[in-house]
Amino acid sequence: EEILKKRIQEESPMAFCLVDLRNFKAFNDQYGYARGNEVILATAEILKKALREHGAEGDFLGHIGGDDFVIITIPDRYEVICEAILSAFDREIVTFYDPEDRQHGCIRGKTRRGEDLAFPIMTISIAVVTNRHRRLKNHIQVGEIAAEMKNFAKSFPKSIYVVDKRHDSSPPGRV
Repeated sequence: EEILKKRIQEESPMAFCLVDLRNFKAFNDQYGYARGNEVILATAEILKKALREHGAEGDFLGHIGGDDFVIITIPDRYEVICEAILSAFDREIVTFYDPEDRQHGCIRGKTRRGEDLAFPIMTISIAVVTNRHRRLKNHIQVGEIAAEMKNFAKSFPKSIYVVDKRHDSSPPGRV
């Protein structure tokens, strides 16, 4: 939060990336806490490696909690970082599933009402907010935009990153 506040205050070029795992809860429920923790640790390593190989000096990686992470980088680097994360995650995540579940492409579980449900293999969603085309007011605004974009990203049945491309409105008198 402090790093985000500082970058907003300084108005330095910034890309805030909110990273979330889709279907992590179902995985954790099926395989247990220990295997879920292994997924969290492996995801952290994937993120660290992507930043190390493709990031910029001063980039930040944080674990918000559970299956949520944040990356703060510069706008010129987020695309290559996100692509590296998606590729590595999709390649590695299947190794955490039992062979039978891998073969079916899902795990079976029950809803709270006892209904049988299939939960697809985990995917990763990244919501990107930049100050490239607009001035960001504060960390709360960034968090709200990122949460909105994360929900949009999670509507896709695959690993994906989505970018908020909205602009500040034009100054009066300009088209």
